[in-house]
Amino acid sequence: MKQRISLVLGVFTVMALSNAVVPILPFFASEAPSVQGAIFSAYFFGAFLSVIPAGILGDRYGTKRCIQGGLALTVMTGAVIFLIPDSPLVVIGARGIEGIGAGFFVASALSWVNVQPDSRMLSGYYFAALNVGLLSGLLITGWLADFGPTLGILVFTVVSSVPLLMSFTLSEEGREEREIAPLKDAAYMFRWIYLSSFIIVGTTGVISSLYPEFTGEIPIVLSLQLAAMNMGTVITSLAAPRIHMQPVPFIRVGGVVMAIAVVLAFFAPAYGWIAIILVLAAVGGVVGFVFVAQMEYLAQSKIRQGTVAGIFNASAYGGMAFLPFIAGIVVDAAGYAAAFGMTTLLCGLIALFIGRCACTIVDDPV
Repeated sequence: MKQRISLVLGVFTVMALSNAVVPILPFFASEAPSVQGAIFSAYFFGAFLSVIPAGILGDRYGTKRCIQGGLALTVMTGAVIFLIPDSPLVVIGARGIEGIGAGFFVASALSWVNVQPDSRMLSGYYFAALNVGLLSGLLITGWLADFGPTLGILVFTVVSSVPLLMSFTLSEEGREEREIAPLKDAAYMFRWIYLSSFIIVGTTGVISSLYPEFTGEIPIVLSLQLAAMNMGTVITSLAAPRIHMQPVPFIRVGGVVMAIAVVLAFFAPAYGWIAIILVLAAVGGVVGFVFVAQMEYLAQSKIRQGTVAGIFNASAYGGMAFLPFIAGIVVDAAGYAAAFGMTTLLCGLIALFIGRCACTIVDDPV
C-alpha cells in the first residue's frame, strides 16, 4: 500500500508544481509576455525531451531509481524557484529541469503501475491524482498568492518531499519477468495507441489555448470552466476500471464523443456558463476513459513498460505542444470555426484508424 501511495501522491505533487506557476506568471515577468510563455513552456519542453530516455533507462536499470531521481529534481527545482524568483533566467532553467524530473517520474511511474497485478484499478487512481494535482496547482497557488506570490510553490515543494521519502519502499517485483523491447519495436507495436493519445490529449490543449480569446471570459470564470475538464477526467478515471470493455470499441467511442464535444464546445458559449462546463466536463471525461483503456492494453504485453510508457507520455506531451500551436495558426488564417473543425476531424479519425490496432485484452472479464 505504501508503494502505491508514494506514486499516487508523487504524480499529484509533480503535476501540481507543473501548474503552480500559471496564476503567478506576471510576478516573474509582468512586462514580458514572451518571458512568461518561456517559463510556462520550459517545463513541457524538458518533459518532452526526457520521457523516452527515462523509459529506456528504467527498463535497463530499474524504475525505482528513475522515480526517485525525478522526485528529487522536483523538490530541488521547486526550492530554487521559491528562493530565487526574481531572476527570469533562473526560473526558466529551473522549470526546464523540473520538466526533466517530471519526465523521469511519469515514464517510470507508469511503467511501475503497468506491471502490477492490479494495474487497471491503479492506473485509474494514478490518472485521477494527476488531474487533481493539475487542479490544485492552479487553485491553491492562486489562493495562496494573496499571502505571498510563491507560497504555493513552497507548499507543493514541501509536500513533494513526502513521496520522495516513501519511494525508498518501492520494489521492482514483476519487472524482471519481462523482456526489454528495442525502441523501434515498442514504437511500432503500439503506434495506434500513441496516435490516439496524441490527438485526445492534444484536443484538450487546443480547447485550453483557444477558449480564453474565443469566449472573452474573465480569468476566474475561465479557470473554473477549464477546471471542469480536469474534474471530468478525475471522475471517469475512477469509474473506467469498473467498466470492462475491449480497448478498440472503448477508444472508438471516445473519439466519436470527443468529436461531438469539440463541436459543442464551439457553440456552448452562446448558451451560458453551465453549457460550457457540461461540454468541457465531457471532453475531460473522454480522456479518463480512453487513458485507462490504453493502459490496460499496454500493461498486458510481455515487455518491460519503461520504453512503452516513455513513448506514450511523449505522444501526450507532443499533442499538447503541437496541436494547440497548429490550431492557433489555423485561427489566424481561417478563423475559429476552421480550428474547431480541424480538431473535430482529427478526433473523428480516431474512430477509423483505431480499428487497425489489434488491441485485444486476452482475459477480458465478462
